[in-house]
Amino acid sequence: MIRSTSKILINNVEVKFTHASLNQRGGSTATELNFVVPFGESHYRKYWNQEVLVYFQEGDGAPSFRGRIISSTTQGDSSVQFRALDVIGYLTGNQAARVVLDENNNIDGLSAGGSIAKMIRLANLEHIVGIDYVGDTTPVIKNQNPRGTIVILDEIKSYLQQAIDLTNEDLPRENILVVKDDGTKSQLRLEARADVENETPVKEYSYNKNIVSFGVVERHMPTTIIISGKKTQAQFRHKSAADAQGENFLQLNNPTLVSKAECMDYAQKIFRANTQAKYEYTLNTFEGVYLQENDVIHITDNDTGIQGNFRIIGKVINFSPSSFKLRLTINKRPPILSEFFRKN
Repeated sequence: MIRSTSKILINNVEVKFTHASLNQRGGSTATELNFVVPFGESHYRKYWNQEVLVYFQEGDGAPSFRGRIISSTTQGDSSVQFRALDVIGYLTGNQAARVVLDENNNIDGLSAGGSIAKMIRLANLEHIVGIDYVGDTTPVIKNQNPRGTIVILDEIKSYLQQAIDLTNEDLPRENILVVKDDGTKSQLRLEARADVENETPVKEYSYNKNIVSFGVVERHMPTTIIISGKKTQAQFRHKSAADAQGENFLQLNNPTLVSKAECMDYAQKIFRANTQAKYEYTLNTFEGVYLQENDVIHITDNDTGIQGNFRIIGKVINFSPSSFKLRLTINKRPPILSEFFRKN
């Protein structure tokens, strides 16, 4: 725990708070902020749906969190807990943003990035959800001319399912949706997952410098992988992995594959990609509150013999006006998971 100058602003006015937590889970989910303020601070109902900002140090050019308050809960007679979500919160849950697409009002022929930008405009959210730097997937793909009532986030996920970067043939990388703050607005951005072996780390960690604790847990990885292509299918099984870990199955659909040999080759790539990320890690530290999903860090842990680059998946920050504790989640998900493909 180290001293900080953390502050929370609602509608650009600083409010007193006793403690707070910021949870960034990654994977196209909303980042969540919970914070507690004394009852006497203000009439809490007027804060609902108001913009809230979090800064951890004086002089920060952009907030570490920007979102809207969605609920509040009284805590006895002394305080109120507020819950806020970032801009992805507008795209999730029961009230997830939707658009109606038809022959006259549609996104036909647009790339993934162009489609996202137009859907945000059609939903009248561009004043809140930034689309200036949305970019595009790698490789660039086009939408399938959707019609009817479309949940925007579901449509975005369909693009992530299709766009798999095969630049490195031995390590397929999915695309992800991230949020970047430009100092004025939270911006959506499409990125291919970082190639940890070839990216330059933005920060280094070791026990003699900035690691408080480092947890490593081996995760179950698929040992039998079934890939269905276009009118073809193949099954790959790694016998020694199955004997050591037990049978774990993964069934995926990739319509771009047109032969059994291509399906088998792709299944082996999926296995190798999962092998490279077969552990779950959590890192407790006092440095790195500004790290974001998809950033690459380098870790040296002499106790476990682990050394190398790792990709940030998410983080949890517990903080008060004078201190904070940080937990980073790294390489929690394998490079390719069933959530990025259409199952049969």
